Amino acid sequence: MKQQDLDEHSVQVENLKAGIREISHEINNPLGVMRMAAYFLEVTNPPEDKKTHYFKVLNESIDKIEKCLEQLKILRENPSAASVHPPLQDT
Repeated sequence: MKQQDLDEHSVQVENLKAGIREISHEINNPLGVMRMAAYFLEVTNPPEDKKTHYFKVLNESIDKIEKCLEQLKILRENPSAASVHPPLQDT
């Protein structure tokens, strides 16, 4: 391999690592929110309006994780896409 090829490969690997780190972080956040919502549903026996809120939070977190998994699929199929990943958060 030529030096230029090695450099390009190194940049691609670093981009892939950065993309994986970002997606990992983006998955951990909604998982924490889901744990908290599940805990409150289990422990506090909240009124119906709070239950509705917690279930909405759970569903939004699941949606975020699904988006992250889509990003992982893109990275798996095209590692160079790591350098051009869109923001994962909706807010």
